[in-house]
Amino acid sequence: MNSSDRILAQRYAKAYDALATSNLQAQARAEELAAASQALAGAQAFMTDPNVSVPAKTGFLREALVSAPAAQAFLNTLVQAKRYNLLGQIVREVNALLDARLGIIRAEISSAVPLTDALKAHAESVLSARYGGKVAAVYHTDPALIGGVKILCRGELIDASLKRQFEKMQEELTK
Repeated sequence: MNSSDRILAQRYAKAYDALATSNLQAQARAEELAAASQALAGAQAFMTDPNVSVPAKTGFLREALVSAPAAQAFLNTLVQAKRYNLLGQIVREVNALLDARLGIIRAEISSAVPLTDALKAHAESVLSARYGGKVAAVYHTDPALIGGVKILCRGELIDASLKRQFEKMQEELTK
């Protein structure tokens, strides 16, 4: 995705998010948009086909999203502006805005072996203190790390794995 599409997706997401008057409503709207996006995943080719008319696309949305009026109205706007292709990025941006509203910090934590609940709690506590918010972490096991952890949080990579330490040692020894 190019930078202008990314900026447009952020603008559409902000507009969608701004319609919510409370955090609870913002969460419900984000969930509705994500569910609509998933429900329409099989219709991507139809919805982005330039040979299909806008009325045909909006009619399809009206039938497919009867139980999601807010998402339907928003998607109609995207179709009319010929920006439906941005839907996936918009959903991600809406979720990021919701996280910001709720003070949630997303993190991905990889370790060589599965972490115990105590180690997970400790990692989340350290990240919470570092970034100032409630951490929602996703855990992965990667035996290639040998030991230690690798954390991706707010675009920052913290690599405290044995694999990285060995790589650094090798760089030092080959200088």
